[in-house]
Amino acid sequence: MRPAVIYGLLAILMAAVFVPMSLYRIVDGDEGTYLLVSRLVAEGQLPYHDFFYPQMFLLPYVYGAWMKLVGYSWYGARLLSAVFSVMLGLLVYRQTALVAGARAWGVLAVVLFTFSSLAFGWYPLIKTLVLPTLLLFAAYAILSTSSRWRWLASGLLFGLSVACRVYVIVVAPALVIELYRSERDHRERFMQFARFAIGVVLALLPAELFFLIDPATFVFNIVGNQVIRTDYTSVTWWAQKTQAPMQLVAIRSAEGVTSLQFLLLLLVNLAAWVSNALARERPPLASSMAILLILASFVPTPIYTQYFCMPLPFLLVNAVVFCAALTRESATPRLRHLLASLVAVHLLVSPLDLYRYTISGAMVSGISGHDDVTDWRLTTIRAVGRAVDHEVRQDRPFVISFWPGYFVETQAVILPGMENHFALMFSQRVLPREVMRFRLMSYPDLLWHLNQHTVDVVVLGNWTSWTFNREWIRDQLVQHGYVMKERIASAEIYTLPSDGHR
Repeated sequence: MRPAVIYGLLAILMAAVFVPMSLYRIVDGDEGTYLLVSRLVAEGQLPYHDFFYPQMFLLPYVYGAWMKLVGYSWYGARLLSAVFSVMLGLLVYRQTALVAGARAWGVLAVVLFTFSSLAFGWYPLIKTLVLPTLLLFAAYAILSTSSRWRWLASGLLFGLSVACRVYVIVVAPALVIELYRSERDHRERFMQFARFAIGVVLALLPAELFFLIDPATFVFNIVGNQVIRTDYTSVTWWAQKTQAPMQLVAIRSAEGVTSLQFLLLLLVNLAAWVSNALARERPPLASSMAILLILASFVPTPIYTQYFCMPLPFLLVNAVVFCAALTRESATPRLRHLLASLVAVHLLVSPLDLYRYTISGAMVSGISGHDDVTDWRLTTIRAVGRAVDHEVRQDRPFVISFWPGYFVETQAVILPGMENHFALMFSQRVLPREVMRFRLMSYPDLLWHLNQHTVDVVVLGNWTSWTFNREWIRDQLVQHGYVMKERIASAEIYTLPSDGHR
């Protein structure tokens, strides 16, 4: 079979899973911020300096440029994530088939990738997960080519991955060690390292410019907010750092079938690592990058299982290549049956998480009960946006909501300072002068806006309970003259009567 046909069939297989997931997967809370700031960037605003954005710069520009082409749409942006997921899967096929020495192993890797809960549950979302993973895997895969510019391209792709998620920088040692080992000539080694470094610098040049504009603001957005994000004590900090990883490998509790699939994959990789150690062979680059990404996933506080979807393609390549080597060395029926059983278990349990991420919402991040599922569906979110558009006036476009995702497709403009759903929390943990400098919204400023009627529309919907006691803010709205105009699921839309404008 021709390679183009294989790539085409695999793309269709992956699209059959990732596209529906992009359309029907329950919305994650962070998506609203990522998508709104992508729109703001497309409209000419600068991250960090025009609004608070606690990530590196690249993702809003990629999705913002895409929405400039297809329109400001939740579905359009989600489809781009599905496309990235398919592209990543095709790279997984190419790399596995190349290293394992047979196309069948590449096909197996793609099938496992497609039906991995960590992949279909998180890659089709608008988050800093699929894009940096795609770029980082491409930085790894391109090194298997014979191009003299492969290290320049690898450095550029690696730098772009860091430009999406800063802690990816921890993978740099694995790439540098690979360069040192693969290039025997000292002069050629130096030249390739220079090309790699140039690629990284070029990719991160915008970050350097953002830093120069206002160093303190840039550092707070990228690093500082992470330091003040939680109030863990030394005991609770350690407990939180261990709880999510333990759950991921099904110790004490499990997160759907994600834990089972990840545990099976990790066990095969552990066998591969032990085999390498016993044979005194250096670990493959995919293995080194997977280990470093797993360690990097422990850096953020708090830790979520979604972070471990980034090592997934590297773990899959390493596991399938190891299984291919085993079957070549000892193709006994018992071994074949064992491998077939592992694959069967991996595939047969995946529909349970397809259901969980799209319908039940059980153990899905941000969903505290079944009643929350309707509030976090794209259909509900878009309906709230349309209702806001009916109420907002063209000469007074600003609105208040504690979750920015409602306004991605609307003509309304969220009140400056509330572009991020954590802004109010962070405003209580910085100095008063820093609230304005870092473009945050404080509680006193928010109440001032309600008292002065600077906005006509307020939405109490998603994320409100994380920020306020809903009853308290509802009382504040009533006291300041706002009335509830419409209710969609649990979202309440308050407006200022026409005689209440000031």
